[in-house]
Amino acid sequence: MGQPTYDCIVVGIGGIGSAALYHLARRGAKVLGIDQYPVAHDQGSSHGDTRAIRLVYFEHPDYVPLLKRSLQLWEELNEKNAQCLFHRTGILQSGPASGEVIKGLIAAAAAHDLPMEQLSASEVSDRFKGFSIPSTESAIFDPNGGVLKVEDCIRAHVHLAETHGAALHTPETVRHWYVDKQAVNVETDKGHHKCKALVITPGPWAPRMLPAFAPHLHLLRKSLFWFDNEEESYHIENGCPVFLFEQGKHAFYGFPALDEKGIKVADHNGGRPITSPADLDRHVDTDELGAVSLMLRQYLPAVGHQLNDHTTCMYTMSADGHFIVGHYPEVEQVNVVAGLSGHGFKFAPVLGEIMADLALEGATEHPIDFLSPTRFVMP
Repeated sequence: MGQPTYDCIVVGIGGIGSAALYHLARRGAKVLGIDQYPVAHDQGSSHGDTRAIRLVYFEHPDYVPLLKRSLQLWEELNEKNAQCLFHRTGILQSGPASGEVIKGLIAAAAAHDLPMEQLSASEVSDRFKGFSIPSTESAIFDPNGGVLKVEDCIRAHVHLAETHGAALHTPETVRHWYVDKQAVNVETDKGHHKCKALVITPGPWAPRMLPAFAPHLHLLRKSLFWFDNEEESYHIENGCPVFLFEQGKHAFYGFPALDEKGIKVADHNGGRPITSPADLDRHVDTDELGAVSLMLRQYLPAVGHQLNDHTTCMYTMSADGHFIVGHYPEVEQVNVVAGLSGHGFKFAPVLGEIMADLALEGATEHPIDFLSPTRFVMP
């Protein structure tokens, strides 16, 4: 059947795959990246101008060590890039004192001795012009939060990977993969590739690409909205933070204005279930638009009423809302990152580093046991 051509192949060159490609190439591995779409495309989950990063993490305190390393790697990438990829703006988060967000933030900060500020509603209004938090809510400011320019981050990782010798095949669609005694085989619409180790970072194509996990994954359609804004305090250069507001069943989040598109907002919770990426409806959902509009009237009342732009993306949700990171069941030559559940992009560089560890060394020192695939599928 022939010997492997590559040390490693990375399938899916989005947020995580582009980082994995870079970390493999910088270590001297002969590596190939394959994606069915061009670099920094808008067909999956890693697009829409911006993603948030935050260090005090309400989802689970065990993410914090990974976030600390990810922040270091984002700063390194920033230094190597001609334009700014990461703006450290801080992030303002609010909600009921008994809610998931505030309780989770306090627990994470206490567990890892992280800096944060607890603010009253009046302190929020005094400090951040244009913000209005209900007096019944608590607020926390994480100074280590910020804005990642999502498409530019992907391009930067790919560019550096190619500088270190990585090959890239786009557009090229993977049909299937399998393992024989000599290699991991990847069949595409354009050929047959062999490697010693395979990394699969498939985003919303995970149920098809990783059938062992398909029963534990589902897809959600998510909407992103940009609103007209003439209030200077909402611009990034004037100190506007990233924000997240827990409000009942909603967790609204958003970004300072970077350009004429204005303030970007979305709802992290909810979303419409879809069966595959091919089913993604890109039209404006008027119910979702109405919900974010009402939130803006209350929390950011100086934002304009005009919708300037809109796009849709997908969350690939795991059954417990946490990532799947590690070996594919019973196939140690194949390593995966899947089920990022709408909060994974900020971890891209450290997950890329972990994939390089597993592919080249068979193990990693990063604490990923709580993300192990074995919690869903035993080897």
